[in-house]
Amino acid sequence: MKKLFTAAPLALAIAATPALAQSTEDTLERMQQQLNAMQQQLNSAKDTGIRFNGFFSTGFARASNDAGYAGITDESEVADLSLFALQGTFDVTQKSQIVMQLVGRGEDDWEPQVEWAYLSHRPTNNLQIRAGKMRIPFFMYSDSLEVGYAQPWARPPQSVYGPIAVTSYVGADASYNLNFDNSSLTATGFTGFTDEDGNSGDVQLRNIAGMNLTWTDYVWTVRGVAATAEADIDATRLGAQAPANVSVDTVIADGERGNFYGIGASYDDGAWQIIGEVTRVEVDGKFADTDSAYLSVGHRFGSWTPYIAVGWVESKDDDERLGFVTTTGGTPIAPESILNFQREDFSIGTRWDITPGVAIKADYTHSRGFEKGTGNLNPSYILASGTDSTNVYTLKIDSAF
Repeated sequence: MKKLFTAAPLALAIAATPALAQSTEDTLERMQQQLNAMQQQLNSAKDTGIRFNGFFSTGFARASNDAGYAGITDESEVADLSLFALQGTFDVTQKSQIVMQLVGRGEDDWEPQVEWAYLSHRPTNNLQIRAGKMRIPFFMYSDSLEVGYAQPWARPPQSVYGPIAVTSYVGADASYNLNFDNSSLTATGFTGFTDEDGNSGDVQLRNIAGMNLTWTDYVWTVRGVAATAEADIDATRLGAQAPANVSVDTVIADGERGNFYGIGASYDDGAWQIIGEVTRVEVDGKFADTDSAYLSVGHRFGSWTPYIAVGWVESKDDDERLGFVTTTGGTPIAPESILNFQREDFSIGTRWDITPGVAIKADYTHSRGFEKGTGNLNPSYILASGTDSTNVYTLKIDSAF
């Protein structure tokens, strides 16, 4: 009896072993099925072809007077520098995608506006074709014009980026990329039209046609652009800003031919960051032909990037507006009172990358040299006050995600 009793647990264990092994095997199989299901869900989410990113900016700027440099006065508010944007990329096929960007600005009560909405198709690895609403590719920072985090400054240099009234167009472009051993060359042709509020009134550009070339060896980048269009410009806001005793014919371009030329270069070796652009705008008739340029030099010290920048802008065809502006009594006055201008800008600032995706920027800009005209700023204030300079102080936060 004793032997039978002692053998019983062993017999039970031997009998239970197949059941236990089967149970463990079933558990492992269920766990594997769950893992496979989770992996399929992750792959499905990854393969939906929908991606979102965005950017955000806010800050405060104050000017020493109401000259209006970059739209900033001595009563500017945080909303004037605040914006939020969300960009979605939707894969249609492996070679085609739709891109849409919505931007809400504090100064517009955060009403979302469509800045980008285009279809992109890449027939080959070297060729890309796009159609829809896009940024006009006039400048080195055109695509990231409002993405403050992508720029070293608190704002793009206004001597070059300020005079252009419009920033987006509806049309198409085609880019072809050539890769060399240690560099690449990209050629882009673009065409289309635009109809939007500019910085001085309603601006319409029709039959836009242009080409830009960009070469880079990933330290040096050189970019050139040439474009032409037919321009209609109704400078309603300019007329509203004129002094009370001055009347302005607000239609200053009616189907006139306009041309844009620009060349830019940058050097970035990880420590030094040097950027410069030179542009010329030519419009037949009364609208000012403009030459402008800037040069910016910055150096990275870890997360800090202090910089200095100088800029210059000037109208070049002042004599073509003789007799254009008159007093209410009909007596002609000097045309440079409103439409002719010259200005010099000097900036010093720093960028502090506090964490990946977030940067704090501080900037002091001194703008002067309004002796000829009004510096392309606020003519009402400058003519009334006789000021020939302004100072702008800016503190800003830029983020990208």
